[in-house]
Amino acid sequence: MSYKKCVVWDLDNTLWDGICLEGNVTIKEDIVQVIKKLDKRGILHSIASRGEESVSFKVLEANSLKEFFLVPKINWLQKTNNIISISKELNIPLESIVFIDDDVFELEQMKFMLPDVLTIRADDASDMPRMKEFSPGLITQESKSRREFYKSEELRKIAESKFVTREDFLSSCQMKLKIRPMIITDTQRVLELMTRTHQLNTTGWIIEQKRLIELMGESDPSHEIYVAELEDKFGKYGIIGTAIIEKEILSFMLKYLAVSCRVMGRGIERAILISIMNNNSESGFQFAEAEFRETGRNRTMRALYQMMDFQQISASEDHDNLFIFKRELTNLPPLPNWLDIL
Repeated sequence: MSYKKCVVWDLDNTLWDGICLEGNVTIKEDIVQVIKKLDKRGILHSIASRGEESVSFKVLEANSLKEFFLVPKINWLQKTNNIISISKELNIPLESIVFIDDDVFELEQMKFMLPDVLTIRADDASDMPRMKEFSPGLITQESKSRREFYKSEELRKIAESKFVTREDFLSSCQMKLKIRPMIITDTQRVLELMTRTHQLNTTGWIIEQKRLIELMGESDPSHEIYVAELEDKFGKYGIIGTAIIEKEILSFMLKYLAVSCRVMGRGIERAILISIMNNNSESGFQFAEAEFRETGRNRTMRALYQMMDFQQISASEDHDNLFIFKRELTNLPPLPNWLDIL
């Protein structure tokens, strides 16, 4: 079951009754409640609507709604083009996006041109909180703060434009990465990362809560689970990554590594992997092994192992796309110099 991450709204006769450019409109209060409920579940909102941006923004601001919408697109372009732009700017795949409109033609065009996008008629939008696609079950503090995380990301992009190089910008962000053992209160967030993270995920492994707690506890000393927390001068991200290792005699196996796509491009996954290798090298282990399972969306993680000088040593014969990588714990690569590891 793939939960949806972003709802993109039409405005005229969808968020409000009436056409904005033709005069007064009436906000649909039931839709406002839907937006607020989904926002608390960590589901983002945006806009793809035809009209004049300045006029629509006045209505949104007058009703205290503008703050709920990220990268809104209010213009005269095709809505499919606007959806593609929203997907890229938020780094959210099309299959995680939902489009709401009152116009049947627009909905059918979206289905035809962007079939991965789920379309819902405006008349049915009030039912969304009860639909399984919008009911992730796991509501963490990170979920509740997701919109604010993305707004902070907009500030980062503005700040980045003032720097000559990407590395100079990253160094200016004063990023602090804390990697620590998982504790019981992290359980819901780790489970959320497993279900929501697809690109920076080595195996797509989803563990039941009971088994996750068993792996974390003293009853299974062969396994260790880590979480990674990140903050920078723009704000705190909370827990953005998790890793599970299994210890053997001379080596350890990285069974699982997942990092939130919100921090993609900052070297976070590399820093977590190097830190785990450093710690286990100091503990006397000689080799690191790592599992990787092709999911169709996680090629970045295979490339990570290859960049870290891991060599593929085996592939599964039962067609489940599982590969094993291995490297010696010597001559380890340096940590990214723009990160302060705590």
